Amino acid sequence: MQSRTTARHFDLTEELKSFTAKEIDKLEKYFNNIIDTHLILDAEKSRMTAELKVKVQGTVLTSKVRSFDMYESVEKVINKMEQQLKRYKERLKDKKAKTVQKTSPRIKRLETSSIPEEMEEEEML
Repeated sequence: MQSRTTARHFDLTEELKSFTAKEIDKLEKYFNNIIDTHLILDAEKSRMTAELKVKVQGTVLTSKVRSFDMYESVEKVINKMEQQLKRYKERLKDKKAKTVQKTSPRIKRLETSSIPEEMEEEEML
């Protein structure tokens, strides 16, 4: 997983950078196939904004949070993303289960339909 952190309108400290890296690594617990993450931190007067974009196979999930503390913004944006990843993973499971259910009756029909033994013997000769 690639991880990028961008700071706008302020200098990114090493402490904040390591904190964000630790928080982003927690996301792998909820979804294994994360391709790329991009965290954008922005400071406007007293409002701190954190925007997180997570690229997974098939889509890009985005969450954005504003608060008065940058650490709080990062924590909240990570929590939002955890929820989105959980929902996305459930959708994938449901989609896979539906396709299995649709194909399973066909397989059963093929297994139950029998070819007369005479035809099988003729084809073999």
